[in-house]
Amino acid sequence: MGYPLPTTNSLKGPFQPMRFEATVEECIVSEGEIPKDLAGGFYRTGPTWKRPTKQGPNPLLGMDGMVQGLVFRDGRADFRNRWIRTPKYLLEERHGRGMFEWADGGFGDWRDNAYCDVVRDQYTQGVPQGTSNINIFPFAGEMVASSEQGGPPIAIDPITLETRGIVPWSPKLSQGLTEPAAYGATCFAAHPKWDADTGILYGWNYRDTAPYVTMHFVHPDGTVESRDVTDAPYNTVAHDIWLTPEWVVMPFQPFTVDRKKVTEKQLGIWGWESELPIVIGLIPRHDIHGEIRWITTDLPPQYIMHTMSANVEGDLLTLDGPIFNRPPFPFEQDFAAGDDVALFFSVAKSHLGRWSIDLKTGAAKSEQLSDRPSELPKVDERFYGKGYEWGYQVGGVVKRQGMSMNSLVMTNMKTLAEQAYQIRTDQPAAVLEATFAPRNIDSPEGDGYIIVPVSWWADRRGEFQIFDTHDITKGPICRIDIPFFMGWTPHGHWMDFR
Repeated sequence: MGYPLPTTNSLKGPFQPMRFEATVEECIVSEGEIPKDLAGGFYRTGPTWKRPTKQGPNPLLGMDGMVQGLVFRDGRADFRNRWIRTPKYLLEERHGRGMFEWADGGFGDWRDNAYCDVVRDQYTQGVPQGTSNINIFPFAGEMVASSEQGGPPIAIDPITLETRGIVPWSPKLSQGLTEPAAYGATCFAAHPKWDADTGILYGWNYRDTAPYVTMHFVHPDGTVESRDVTDAPYNTVAHDIWLTPEWVVMPFQPFTVDRKKVTEKQLGIWGWESELPIVIGLIPRHDIHGEIRWITTDLPPQYIMHTMSANVEGDLLTLDGPIFNRPPFPFEQDFAAGDDVALFFSVAKSHLGRWSIDLKTGAAKSEQLSDRPSELPKVDERFYGKGYEWGYQVGGVVKRQGMSMNSLVMTNMKTLAEQAYQIRTDQPAAVLEATFAPRNIDSPEGDGYIIVPVSWWADRRGEFQIFDTHDITKGPICRIDIPFFMGWTPHGHWMDFR
């Protein structure tokens, strides 16, 4: 059956769907050379429109996940993209039509998010609605794709990108916002962190009823340590964390989630309750059941969607990341019934910032570290939880109520010295989240390459630009061409093969 492509904002410009699977071996290099010491893969996932839902319009977060992989070896790069064959995808593929109906999927406007419960019938009974479309990260020799809510993590082969299936440790996880559709149909955090030495994955689940958060420390052998955070202060959207040598640092921010807003008030699931305090939870890394320290701050109502990293020096804890003036998500104060959604960077702006916490007194302060809008922070992930010096972001310029992203920015987070390279000027393009790849497996922190995906969507082509961290201001040392439109992908990570 054929369908017209909907004309909603979530399918325009850089969000146009890449609806085909492709393999491009020995990608064309239009400038420079691929460093021969790059050995690994850069993987990304994102929502991709396949067909209409049972309700018609497609909420962006309810679209099927597609993984993209760029694998490097011996000075060459091979590109692949594949649909992530979740239980939802397989069910709808068999029937050739959309099968799911969400409580927050039938408004046809900004309220459609596909985060609520679904109507269960003889077809969807027992099938999780997760799409694995938000992030993909390395764990225990596989890439693992997560949709944060709705369904279990999915294992992906790092070479072929074929879907291996639900991870075997999923039955040991907890539920998220919705009841699991079947045994093991849990969910997992979009932005877990990991210890490069032990391989432990630090993740969690969040929900709108107590306990609002459950921590999960996943070991490479599939063992899972879990803890309900019973004294969590409120129902925050627990999207990201920081990792230090001693703690998992979880921020409770006034960006809240509540399904009753949808079912009882016919509003969107998210809220911005700026009167709530920002509360920092210090959860022991080495004893998941140890005492959690709660720090209720007097920080102004701000929002860190994606963390960069953290440092601890004496009694000072510094938590870095782009700080938004408000979450870049739609709220009822912004829209009326029937309004199309305004996406992400068009409704809010962020600048690189720092929350500093005095561990003796609990006093907290917020600093803006740069005038440049920035988001999508990345670090040398071998140093998660060990303290850090180098941070990387996509930078931009202020545009009306939001920002337009156009640059790669590299910051020494100790001196705040900054390097930047502008990737685009006025061309219609999307500069997507980068990744760091080490020069060698034992290189010092920050010594290596930054790989930046760029979607030149108006020209129907993609590109990966590689920068040497010795000096990114010189521009890319290599440009790898992708000879077709490259779909939008919010997040991804590097896996080293050495």
